[in-house]
Amino acid sequence: MTSRTKNRFKLIFITVLFALPVMTAWLVFSNPQWLKGGATKNYGELISPAIPSNIADFTIDATEDKLKPLKGRWVILHIDLDAKCSATCEKSVHVLKQLHTLLNKDSKRLRRVYLHKSDGSLNSSLTNDAKLSVFLWGSEQIQTLTTLVQDAVDGDVLLLDPLGNIMMKYHEDADPYGIQKDLKLLFKASQIG
Repeated sequence: MTSRTKNRFKLIFITVLFALPVMTAWLVFSNPQWLKGGATKNYGELISPAIPSNIADFTIDATEDKLKPLKGRWVILHIDLDAKCSATCEKSVHVLKQLHTLLNKDSKRLRRVYLHKSDGSLNSSLTNDAKLSVFLWGSEQIQTLTTLVQDAVDGDVLLLDPLGNIMMKYHEDADPYGIQKDLKLLFKASQIG
């Protein structure tokens, strides 16, 4: 083998070596289905694409004063489709309160909202929580939300970004540490809220 042939093989090898990562990236980009089902970092169920919404659309008694603290903040929306908050619901609300405390300095970036259908009195644990915004909703508002988030069930928790998009869903018995990890990642990546 001549030196000229050896040099050509070296050149071809170097070209392939540098072109291989680019071709691999292009193939993966062109075929995103190859990545479906892969491990993700999020604990909750990612709603993709995010659903544009407005909390005022889900409530009967939303006034500008009540909605003002929620604007431009991350919002955890606790859904109660029943007429009253059950023991499981109370536990979930309490866990979210603890989660709010776990966030430490980032707790200012998060607001908690409880949507209830009850026309009667609320549990004292809900009314005594100063950092929990409680709103009333009716059948029309429930229909609006269940149309947007098709598999929303009683007790689910939705996460809204500062622009008002519904982006994640957690079940009533979700692990607060998993939610905390998701929020920490989102807060780190987001400059708004």
